[in-house]
Amino acid sequence: MKLYLFDMGSKIYGDCILAVHNGRTILIDGAHPGDWQSSGDTPSIPEQLAKVLRRPPFEIDLLVVTHCHSDHIGCLPKMVADGTVTFKRALVADENLGFPTDGEDAAADAVAAKVIAAIVEEPQPDLQGPALDQFLTDAARLADNYAAMLSKLEEDGTKILRYTGPSAKIKQLEREFSDFGLKVLGPTKEHLEICRDELARLKARARRATDSLRQRDAALDASDIYQMLLTSPARGADAATDELAEFLDRVGPGAALNDQSIVLSLGSEQQRCLLTGDMQLAVPEVSGLDELMSQLLKDIKQAGPYQFVKLPHHASYNGFDETVLDAVKDAPAFGISTGRGDPKHPDSGVLRLLKSISDDHSWARTDLNGRLAISFRGSSVEIGVDDGELNDASPNARDVLPEQPSEEAEIEPPLPRVLPEGGARPRAGAEVVRRPLSDLVEVTAKIPHTKTKVTITIEVEPGGPGGPEVAEFRPQPGDKRPVAPVRDLPPLLVVTNTKRLADNIGRAEAANVLATFDGRQPIVDLARENSPFDAIRREARNSSVKGVVIVGGYDIVPSERYDTLPPSLRASIGPSARNDPDNFIVWSDQIYADLDGDGLADVPISRIPDGRTARLVQTALANSPTTTATRFGLRNYARPFADQVYTGVTGRENMLTSQAVSSEAVVSNSLSAKLIYLMLHGSDTDSSRFWGETAGSMLEALTVKNIPDRCGAVVFSGCCWGALTVRTRADVYRAGDPIQVVTPAQSIALSFLMAGVSAFVGCTGAHYSPIDGNLDYFGAPLHSLFWEHMASGKKPAEALFQAKIDYIRGMPHGRTKIEEIAIENKILRQFTCLGLGW
Repeated sequence: MKLYLFDMGSKIYGDCILAVHNGRTILIDGAHPGDWQSSGDTPSIPEQLAKVLRRPPFEIDLLVVTHCHSDHIGCLPKMVADGTVTFKRALVADENLGFPTDGEDAAADAVAAKVIAAIVEEPQPDLQGPALDQFLTDAARLADNYAAMLSKLEEDGTKILRYTGPSAKIKQLEREFSDFGLKVLGPTKEHLEICRDELARLKARARRATDSLRQRDAALDASDIYQMLLTSPARGADAATDELAEFLDRVGPGAALNDQSIVLSLGSEQQRCLLTGDMQLAVPEVSGLDELMSQLLKDIKQAGPYQFVKLPHHASYNGFDETVLDAVKDAPAFGISTGRGDPKHPDSGVLRLLKSISDDHSWARTDLNGRLAISFRGSSVEIGVDDGELNDASPNARDVLPEQPSEEAEIEPPLPRVLPEGGARPRAGAEVVRRPLSDLVEVTAKIPHTKTKVTITIEVEPGGPGGPEVAEFRPQPGDKRPVAPVRDLPPLLVVTNTKRLADNIGRAEAANVLATFDGRQPIVDLARENSPFDAIRREARNSSVKGVVIVGGYDIVPSERYDTLPPSLRASIGPSARNDPDNFIVWSDQIYADLDGDGLADVPISRIPDGRTARLVQTALANSPTTTATRFGLRNYARPFADQVYTGVTGRENMLTSQAVSSEAVVSNSLSAKLIYLMLHGSDTDSSRFWGETAGSMLEALTVKNIPDRCGAVVFSGCCWGALTVRTRADVYRAGDPIQVVTPAQSIALSFLMAGVSAFVGCTGAHYSPIDGNLDYFGAPLHSLFWEHMASGKKPAEALFQAKIDYIRGMPHGRTKIEEIAIENKILRQFTCLGLGW
């Protein structure tokens, strides 16, 4: 079998894959709507098909449309309509799931129809002028064009199977294409329907917001409204626009369609390929999908091992991470499909992860390598590329312009790069003569006459000195470089589960981490204890414990699902609790600091989450790096109370506001400070970024990409869910549900810990800020008290512990309504200290 990932040109996103085996063919997705014709030097999809299948019309045995996004349906409707391609069978995304309607869509005029259709597409905030108009027009026509394509296929005799989950018909299709080894791995019917319902809700929000904006200004066209909603959603104007703005802040708008992607595998047992569409395996970003996505990932792992994996969702942060890598870690080769004009795909964190595993894996990407050809020789896999080098971690370009059209190229396969069996890099023993890509490459090898099988890797580099730009490197799992010496610690009680810790970060790594503690830090190993709390109290009696440190995430040492309201207050507040996004229930570790059994924390407590990487734990235990600045502060335009808090943070640097500063303006050097105070918006579904406000709009204020490689700060964050290290809020978690931890690439907090901060103090739930009056209530007093105790010389874990004691003494802080008292109870309990904190 041979697999082709076609060149996606200068546009963003895009998938189109052709599989060829024994004279039969499968086409998976159709690139962009306009790709039926060439663009600059990028051949059209028909031209790329012709390089493999000679000339149109192309008769293909099976069409697969993974989901209903325009960069996957693409130019298929046009090619089917004009007879460029015909199909014998088709497995397609069901239009009733991908284009759900509540009956009101048909009544929408042209302007509203464009906005509603575009909102459920992958966001395109950078488009302007004619390009934006064309995108909106294509989006509005997509459902009709898709329906027309399916009707034309049926007229032409194509046997169509609409995918609604596993079924007997799917099994029959697999048997018909058993020569390809076709297996449909998911998603399930329930998974698809959750996404359908989310799409319907999003479209309804978009319709209401569009109507609201046009009532205020009838002259607005679709482009104006789309840009207003997507890039600067107006806040406070009315409930409709606020509702949509809140949704777009919290979740990727394209998630519900991405997560409907058909996931399949092709190939024999030793040549199996995994094709994932846009499935957001790493971060689903659709409420209620976490457990189903976790099961899908297990099914994918069980169906392996794989020789080649097309990374999900154009190598986005929500498609691929360390957890997904673990499920496909036996694959020696990866492929990324995306266009050349998108600096966000592949995601920089994914590129860092790929670079860190380049000793064992190779990858190619259509944005830098053009068309990819994946072929097999025995159990070895070859990646052929039209341009560039393998394993290029350079960031994608921005504003790529199409060049002048080139003459039609001859049919010529790309030059293969051979990966040895098992994925390991080749060793010395072959002399390779390198010449430019357009020339032949002569290989001379001296191979001993034994039964040893030798595979030679050919890598061709462009002539001339230098090479591709080296992307930023951040250590990842498996990085063996030494970390700084561990700090001198007071008597602390360490709580972990050695078995689970070893499962997450490696047995040797876990042993080395625990070996850093000396006799003054006794270890309670929950893998050996029947009652963790009896063991903690036993050890506390035997030692003069100054604090408790948990080593590992919630899947290693469970956090408590904590009701912040005492029973009497819970009974009094009644239905008002529903106004809190967490129902006043948060994750809390304080029970592990209860040394006498009275239910209250007796000493400071901190947690070092592992993030599935030993490097994070090792760095958190090491001495913090030196800093270049005294303090750094960044707040929402709408949170002026933070200015007064910032006066208590030692240093001279000014507080920045989100009105003037976006994430693109925040440079890592400014974050290399001793003390950092953040008062921004956070999200329970995306902890990789914090948002700010300007006068009436939102902007991305800080992301994981801003975090420097080395940072010795103490960070205090008033951001909602800023210290949430799992994907599930405490109020919706139920006993027995899988715990899905986030990784450093998915979390600002963990990225800071990976960089070496001594503590990240933040919330596990939604935060409340004062916005009127004396501005010294809700979160403000706790923020100020923390920095006051830091200034007095206390360590971060101690400062938070003492700040909470002082906060209790001042409750209520001038606010006496029952809801306000409930809020201050939540503020008290939800702040946690991540990192060593000492």
